[in-house]
Amino acid sequence: MKIHILYRHYNVEGAENKYRPSWFDYEKCFINLLSTIEGKNVDLHVIMDGNSNGNFIEKYKDKYTLHSINVGSDYGSYLETYKYIKTLNVEDTDLIYFLENDYLHTDNWIDETRNLFSTYAKLNYVSLYDHNDKYFPEHVNDMISRVYTTNTHHWRTIGSTCGSYIIPKNIFIEDEDINTGGPGDHDKFLHLNSTRNRFVLTPIPGLSTHCMEGLMSPTIDWETINK
Repeated sequence: MKIHILYRHYNVEGAENKYRPSWFDYEKCFINLLSTIEGKNVDLHVIMDGNSNGNFIEKYKDKYTLHSINVGSDYGSYLETYKYIKTLNVEDTDLIYFLENDYLHTDNWIDETRNLFSTYAKLNYVSLYDHNDKYFPEHVNDMISRVYTTNTHHWRTIGSTCGSYIIPKNIFIEDEDINTGGPGDHDKFLHLNSTRNRFVLTPIPGLSTHCMEGLMSPTIDWETINK
């Protein structure tokens, strides 16, 4: 199964440290991604919102397919990404990974993802991010999860995730109306669950992290991975 990564980016560099760990850097997130997908039957597409001239992304242009847009908003970029995917040759067994530009990944995320989709049929949404806020007491008290296992990893259901997630081709097609029906990740996933019985699976421990201070996937030394 091929994984098609749609990496959404705009002309930003460096730390931009608002709500970020002190070591955060956009380019290092991208370098980390490149290091994890080499030789892994992955197609990487960079959805560039705005002009890429002078941006670090140009240094690696032999590593990806570039699709340039000019919408100037996160949700607009997401909609354009959805349209772009329709132009790609995605097989029925392939996976589609919507990925924002501020995530780090562990080396084994691809193998674990393929193992999960090979172990269980009819999966919906998979996030590689073990949301740290799901361990906060105010969330744990009323949260119920189902736990799944492969032969190498645990996964659990959660109510919602961010804008970075993996879906099979059939879910991409079937849920287009809701996925493109308006901004707001949390409410969208709750709606998908209540109307279509969709659920989000996340790994324990995480295979990626959203690089937001206090919210990163626990138990993993992400600063070392970032280096």
